[in-house]
Amino acid sequence: MRRLFERTRQLRTLPLYLRYAATAVLVLISFSIRSRYSEPLGPFPFLLFFPAIIVSAIVFNQGSGYVATALSGGLSAYFFIPPIGSLAINDPSQFLGWCLYVLIGVAITVIIEAQHKAYRELAYAHAKLSQSLKETAASEADKANLLREMSHRVLNNMQTVISLLHLQARVSDPNTRDNLLSAAERVGVMGKVQNRLVRSEGVTTTDAHDFISELCNDLQMALIGQRPIQLNVYAESHQVPINQVVSVGLIINELVINALKYAFPDNRPGHVTVEFTRLNDKFRLCVSDDGIGVAPVREPSGVAHSSTGLGQRIVKAFVAQLDGRLEVALGSPGTTCTVHFPAPKLNLA
Repeated sequence: MRRLFERTRQLRTLPLYLRYAATAVLVLISFSIRSRYSEPLGPFPFLLFFPAIIVSAIVFNQGSGYVATALSGGLSAYFFIPPIGSLAINDPSQFLGWCLYVLIGVAITVIIEAQHKAYRELAYAHAKLSQSLKETAASEADKANLLREMSHRVLNNMQTVISLLHLQARVSDPNTRDNLLSAAERVGVMGKVQNRLVRSEGVTTTDAHDFISELCNDLQMALIGQRPIQLNVYAESHQVPINQVVSVGLIINELVINALKYAFPDNRPGHVTVEFTRLNDKFRLCVSDDGIGVAPVREPSGVAHSSTGLGQRIVKAFVAQLDGRLEVALGSPGTTCTVHFPAPKLNLA
């Protein structure tokens, strides 16, 4: 029915008098066919007028079905129902049949007119929706371009800060140089997250394996260099929310720097291992080394910590942001730092 409405849309734009005239022509065609086959169709004086009513109501609309009903009802009463040649109907059964025909014609017209109205409303709503979708798409495109531009500027600013820290470190004393390089590494971790956001626009999570592997590769090149230390990474592939990634990256950065700084003096060889796994509703991040180890510092909580410096305070701060728990275990040799923090619920759908 909808396709028929669409195909006859142009006919419904004709002036009303032309549509009524076309309706009359359809009724007269039906009347001619009915007159030609009057003998076999004698008991059914209205049969061939129903198509005229239906076609008129569908094709021309706006009361054309009522016009077809009225014209066909008059022609039937005058030419096919006794007394022939008069609009009067003396037989009560014939009059009842004529009345029923008129009611059916009106009902058909009402139904088709209602469908026309529903189709017009649907077409209007569809047009409004299409316009709204176009406006929304344009707005989203503008916002995406703006966000992309802002992200690139933030990333460029971070790179500028890193470069300035490295330049300043070259002309500073050893202690200051180490602090400046550590600060550069921290900014670099945040830059990696920002870069991933730029590359994966609209995402709310990132793959832990890819992120941690890339981060550790950079730490390997920037901090280890020619030292006889191997950095091993064992990270499972889990989707980690973006708001947790920065904290995870900075914790790894601080713990790896701490291990390289204190666990392997005098160019001592060794291994640093970074592990990331999931157990039920918890993520587990573990950074361990086989170095010389450090003396534990006992706090009232009874948990041992390997350092009370700035790096350790940063680790504790980001563990708190993750709503997690930090454990430090001293081995013979080596130190193992483990962070447990909540993981998002798995989508089993």
